[in-house]
Amino acid sequence: MNKNAAIETFAADVDVVVVGSGPVGATYARKLVDAGLSVRMVEIGTQETVIPGDHKKNNYVTQKDINSFINVIQGELSLLSIPTDCKVLTTSDPSSWPSCSHHAFIHNGQNPEQDACTNMTAASATRAVGGMSAHWTCCTPRQHPTIERSPLFPDEEWDKLYNEAEKLVKTDCTVFEDSIRQQLIKRTLKEAFANDKRAFESMPLAVQKIDDQDYLEWSCSATIFGDITKTECRPGNKRFTLDSQTRCTRLLRHEYAGAEVEGALCKNLKTGKDFIIKAKKYVICAGAVLTPGILHNSGWRKGCNEGLPALGKYLTEQIMTFCQVVLSRDLVDRVPKDPYDLGWKERVEEHKKKFPEDPLPFPFTDADPQVYTPLSKEYPWHTQIHRDAFSYGQVPATVDQRLVVDLRWFGYASAIPENKVTFSDKIKDQFGMPQPTFHVTVPDKDADRAHKMMNDMCEVASKLGGFLPGAEPRFLVPGSALHISGTTRAGMSAKDSVCDKYGRVWGTKNVIVGGCNVIPTGAACNPTLTAICFAIAGVQKIIEDIAPVSPKRG
Repeated sequence: MNKNAAIETFAADVDVVVVGSGPVGATYARKLVDAGLSVRMVEIGTQETVIPGDHKKNNYVTQKDINSFINVIQGELSLLSIPTDCKVLTTSDPSSWPSCSHHAFIHNGQNPEQDACTNMTAASATRAVGGMSAHWTCCTPRQHPTIERSPLFPDEEWDKLYNEAEKLVKTDCTVFEDSIRQQLIKRTLKEAFANDKRAFESMPLAVQKIDDQDYLEWSCSATIFGDITKTECRPGNKRFTLDSQTRCTRLLRHEYAGAEVEGALCKNLKTGKDFIIKAKKYVICAGAVLTPGILHNSGWRKGCNEGLPALGKYLTEQIMTFCQVVLSRDLVDRVPKDPYDLGWKERVEEHKKKFPEDPLPFPFTDADPQVYTPLSKEYPWHTQIHRDAFSYGQVPATVDQRLVVDLRWFGYASAIPENKVTFSDKIKDQFGMPQPTFHVTVPDKDADRAHKMMNDMCEVASKLGGFLPGAEPRFLVPGSALHISGTTRAGMSAKDSVCDKYGRVWGTKNVIVGGCNVIPTGAACNPTLTAICFAIAGVQKIIEDIAPVSPKRG
């Protein structure tokens, strides 16, 4: 530890250091502060919103033009591993650096160690306060109890954890029930697949409708933080500190006795100054790729205190199919004369009186549809039939968005040790951390399932309309789901897992990991709610360990 003598050290006056400000990090922070413990949060990204960790879709202009949000998402995502090549730019200025002179550029995610065939091409990180909750879809389904859910907790405990997690993020299945298109799509698909064991349901979303307006409040890290963060309108909680633009470089461990971490070596990225934060517990929630990267940089690797052979392994990421459909004339024409008593008639007539030149019966304030089918034994994939913004799927200005429906199918991803992310001891990423490299292939069972999934999506789409030109059915590039999980998976021993069910890293006394990376099982549905469940269980153990010696501080 002498080599760090010149580095500024903060006294051990903080109970817990939390690395990462996404929904899982926010869950740890909020519940620890509520329990009277002091928390210092470290976030590599900047605070981009007035309210720390706010969702960037909580903007009226964006909500009126969902297409514009696609550019926001694209701007937030940083690719994690880009294979280098030697493409010759024959039209470049002859005096420029020749493009064929070298094939191993390493800046901004370029990675000469990455095999393009096993890469997660679209795998990305969002480095900002709030993490990916700044732009996530807020889809919060529960895992299937027998196909996806881990047996580490009994069913009764899972129900309690899910109930609390849903309350924390304000999950609601009713916000879009008044949407004409929501009801139209649900009814159409239920009738079309009436003989199948299939449920077309309202999507569980972490969102609230504000009064009777058409403005929505999308949940995010800010929702979970509540009033513990500081803003212009509130002082925040004095037991909570948020350091943005601050990198956690590594955890400081004794070379031969790594059972307890002595501090977190951090760097202020604005000043370039290194400093050490000392705490009783260290919670790493930096994402499914960056979290194992911090552990690797802290010495959990081959040849140096190896004790986590599963680190980075069992990586899961769903195969995705996608298309966009323009609603059929038959369905649209059916709306004004709908025989069902769903409250459409008055709304349609009122809209036509106000806007007689509008050829569509859907009011301009009609909410976008949000329908899904949960994974089942008969249909082992999670589906989203809706209209939302991702980093792809922009609708041309010549097409009325009220006619467009997005179909996103997420295939079940098996958890196998061969699929993994490793970290370089030679190459650093653009933020000075070990460069991640992906080694991911598709198991045969997953490939067969993906083929059936594509056929199913096309069949469902055919019941709604025709494909939007340029958005015909296709498989998205690996990593597009942004649902990487399993890289620090929970389990029963260090042989095939990195932590126990409470996130406590094997062989340590005070290191906890949180995030989708803790989820140990294969899955198809969105993982964030389940990751929050693990965090709720983990935070209670921290409180039990510290509370007896850390009285509440006012």
